[in-house]
This record gives sequence, structure tokens and C-alpha cells, in this order.
Amino acid sequence: MIFDMTWYLNALGVIDKGRTYSHKELIDILKENRPDLSDDMYNWAIDQSTKKGLLSRKGYNAYSLPEGKELIDYQPFYSQTSLDLIKEIQERFPRVIFTVFETVLMNDFLNHLIGRNTIFIQVEKDSSIFVFRYLQEQGYKNLLFNPDKKEIELYWDKDCIIITNLISEAPLRKDDPSKITLEKMLVDMVSDKLISSTFSPAELPEVFEQVRKTYRLDQSRMLRYARRRNKEDKVKKYLEETD
Repeated sequence: MIFDMTWYLNALGVIDKGRTYSHKELIDILKENRPDLSDDMYNWAIDQSTKKGLLSRKGYNAYSLPEGKELIDYQPFYSQTSLDLIKEIQERFPRVIFTVFETVLMNDFLNHLIGRNTIFIQVEKDSSIFVFRYLQEQGYKNLLFNPDKKEIELYWDKDCIIITNLISEAPLRKDDPSKITLEKMLVDMVSDKLISSTFSPAELPEVFEQVRKTYRLDQSRMLRYARRRNKEDKVKKYLEETD
């Protein structure tokens, strides 16, 4: 089972600004979103939300949204498979630029959660085929190289790993390009046919709304990349709708 460690961000998104909640009320909200978890997990989620500044303690057994809520930086929480892939590629190709995106990362923002994961490894064009062949040699299964939608339908299997070319001008992390930025993820959700086939595009307006409530966004970098992918107008529309 794939478990999203940031599920509580969406669950607590229904909290009203200006209202104070007891610990039990917060647990009830979390249970409504994820009734399958233990009390320890609900307590952990409240503790994490408080530490991250998403909740503010108002006194004994009293919580609320912080006044002038501060936006936080996005950090992707990868599956162990993705972490292993990142480590192997970095060790074998230390100078190659690549970014890993897996579809379960979108569960932070989607109402209809993705249960069957697909891992996309986007590699600079001149090196992508070498990364693909290397992973084949390492025994990774369900590997596809630059597939189209028809090939995905024919050959996709659980935990499929898809190698594609990294598009130039993508907004990457300076400290570690292998870990996807939120700006890139959002644009790819709008523009990439393979990625957009894994969820309902009807959810995109709410995705952008959830993101802008919680995370810092570099809109200039995002729009520059959207322009490169011929989706600037569409991305602008989603941003304007959530202003």
C-alpha cells in the first residue's frame, strides 16, 4: 500500500479561519478524511501541523489557523523505490541532470487519490537512453522509454517506471535537481499528456487553490516553463482564478 505522509494537509484544509478547535474536533476532521488510520497517526498529524506552522496553539486544548498564515516551501515525499532510483542514478551518472516525479505526489492535492503509482524519470535528452539501459541492467522491471499514450495503455503495469526527456527551461532545485519542484509539477500536470492521463483534469482548479493556500510559488519561473510547454495561458488562468 502506498501511504502519503502529507495527507493531513488536505484534511485540515476545511478549517475555518478565526475559529478555535479542540484536539478532539481536529481528530474528527482528520478521521472524516482518512477513517482507516490509528489515533496515533491523527495525533502525529496535529503535532506535525503545529510544528510546520499550519496550526497555532491558542492555549490548552485550543488550536486555530495562524493569523497571517505563512506559506511554506514544498518538499516532495518520495516512495522508497524513487529514493533508491535517485541514489542509483546519481551514483552512476553524477553529472547528468534528471528529475523524478511520481504520480502519488499529486495525492497532496487531489480529492480522488491515486493508488497505483507511476514513476517518471525525466533526464536531459542526450543521456536519457543511457539511464534507461542502465536501469534495465540493474534488473528494474516495468520500464518504458519515451512511450506515447497508446504504449502506456498496452504496457503499463503497477509501479511502472517511465524514462522521458527533460524539457529545457524546467524549474529545477539548485541544491538537488532530482527532486521535483512544485512549479514544475503543476505545469506538467497541465501540459504533459502522460501525467494528465493519470488523474481527472477537472480537479486542476482546486489543485491550484490548495497549493496557493499552503506553499510558496515562484510564478515567474513557473510561467516561463509553461511558455516553453505552450501552456502559459492555461496556467495563468488557473493562477488568476485563485487570486
